[in-house]
Amino acid sequence: MTERPSGAVRRLLLLRHAKALDGAGAGGAAGDHARDLSERGLRDAGGLGRTLRQLGLLPDLVLVSSALRTRRTWEGMGPFEDPPPALVITDRLYLATPRELRDALCEIPDPPGSVMLLGHNPGLHELALQLAGAERSAASVELRAGLPTCTLVVVEIEGDWRRLQPSASVPPRLVRP
Repeated sequence: MTERPSGAVRRLLLLRHAKALDGAGAGGAAGDHARDLSERGLRDAGGLGRTLRQLGLLPDLVLVSSALRTRRTWEGMGPFEDPPPALVITDRLYLATPRELRDALCEIPDPPGSVMLLGHNPGLHELALQLAGAERSAASVELRAGLPTCTLVVVEIEGDWRRLQPSASVPPRLVRP
């Protein structure tokens, strides 16, 4: 059974890419953009995909940075069916700031109930911290320490995507492989 948000509540799934190969000697930004996943990253991506399917946390739309490591993370998570989510791969999410990530969400036409942003730190972590706010849940406290690779932050959003107001009654959750 798929766990879909109800009514005016929407779900934002913030996912940092899985563990990438060492960037030493990658040749600047172009080399960084082409970094692939490590063996651990491939295993973690597959594990996270299985976990999301078991939990029913299936996105309607997935926005993925154009970097190789983010695309390979999505591919490694395995097939999502029933129906498969819409997929948008874009350069705009590569090393995006929190403001750029918010802008990408605000520009989604006909906003779906559940959106996954698959991207990079520090922008993804900073956005997750902004949405967690002063919340004192275990996940929020852990999130303040960092956003490790292949970690998903689940935030319930009340109302309009353009406001990105997290639910006051549902604390953020962290999901790992």
